[in-house]
Amino acid sequence: MNITIASIVKSTHNKILVEYSTPYGKGLSVFTGSPPTANQTLDVEINIDDEFIWGENLTPSSKNTPSISFDLGFTYITGELIVIEDDGCGVLKIGDAIILISLEQKKYTLPIYVDIIAKEISIHPTNI
Repeated sequence: MNITIASIVKSTHNKILVEYSTPYGKGLSVFTGSPPTANQTLDVEINIDDEFIWGENLTPSSKNTPSISFDLGFTYITGELIVIEDDGCGVLKIGDAIILISLEQKKYTLPIYVDIIAKEISIHPTNI
């Protein structure tokens, strides 16, 4: 996914927290890799390490468009869930980007737009 770094929110010797913008909204995530600079545009992979449970942090969405926002330490994402494997691996599509998530099984007709609430998100550049 293409992002633009808006700002470095926090930088320590082992953790960089960045605010970034996408065509779908703004996010706040841990950045893995060499420290970026403000206004830098990058192609990144988004990793979400949360476990998703239907009705708790994963629900069918009333929206049919992707979006990303953050508030009070949580990232809110609307995307299209296109696959759920038997092992609980799901494929979430946000625009042209694909994100793998871990979720419990539930039978919905796929594809379906879902809203997720995530806390454990990191991004890392794919073209460096």
